[in-house]
Amino acid sequence: MGAILVSGMHGLGDSLHQRAVLRQLMQSNEVWLESSWVAPYHDLISEGLHVVRKNTTLRTQAGNAHRERDRFEDRRMPITYRTIDIWYKPAEVRAAGSVLGAMCRNTGTDIETADFRLTVPKEWQDRAREFIGYPAKPVMVYRPLVERMEWSGCSTRNPDHNAYQALFESIRDRFHVVSVADLVPGKEWTIGPLSDADQYFHGGQLEFESLAGLFSLASLVFCSPGFAVILAQAVGTPVATIFGGYERAYSFSAGARYSPYLGIEPNNPCDCFKHGCRCSKSIDVPAARERLEAFASAAAQGCAIAAGRSADRLAGLASHLHGQRRT
Repeated sequence: MGAILVSGMHGLGDSLHQRAVLRQLMQSNEVWLESSWVAPYHDLISEGLHVVRKNTTLRTQAGNAHRERDRFEDRRMPITYRTIDIWYKPAEVRAAGSVLGAMCRNTGTDIETADFRLTVPKEWQDRAREFIGYPAKPVMVYRPLVERMEWSGCSTRNPDHNAYQALFESIRDRFHVVSVADLVPGKEWTIGPLSDADQYFHGGQLEFESLAGLFSLASLVFCSPGFAVILAQAVGTPVATIFGGYERAYSFSAGARYSPYLGIEPNNPCDCFKHGCRCSKSIDVPAARERLEAFASAAAQGCAIAAGRSADRLAGLASHLHGQRRT
């Protein structure tokens, strides 16, 4: 068994996607991963993955690496090893049909069997319960639209705020809404008026374990493109994603096999992947609302049918929603 040093990506969504690559590489190699995250790989670590710290100046990643500083691998790598970089370019995402597909092409792994699903320990769900309790309604995780100094693509990627808010409000009353963000004045901030939620955790209170626990307990995740889509898919929770510019719904299509996925795009969708693109973000809100309401109704009904997550429940719910989702 040869040793491989994998240079991982920093973004949380990319870090979750690359679990699929690591899982395949681990079948015949001793794998060492450079990352600013440890917890997202807890189950792979128990199977032999080694995670070493990857230095970064990115705010969230650096903060998490400091929080998990005692969890990184402290023994030395084998003397002989080969290296693999996980990465992708826009043209490769278009050609492969998804971000994960592009990752697999660039690492020589198989997209057909690529599996980034994440095991969520009960302890993580218990941590989430300490924040949200036991609401009477099904839980919906809501991601407000944000911009941040570290990445200039936010304004292009975000959907139209008025459409985003209108669609959220069309299903809001069916759920106990938990709004999550990690805001810092001058570094990351919300766009437009805040939508009405039952609970707000906007100060980064939820570390990854609590966040994953929350997503796994939720009946629905409502978000713009970003890590929330991939985390929902990783833990098997239905996710409705409203797109703006920059990329299209197919970016996240590889995870639709693991959880119901609804991608609502603008009337003239754009996959330019350019930060300064002025693509139109106009959405046919009445038509989108009809699709979203059917999707949300099925998600809420799925929660009422059975508590917790099970393979049978997810398979049944995915089948029920198949006609509604757009990938």
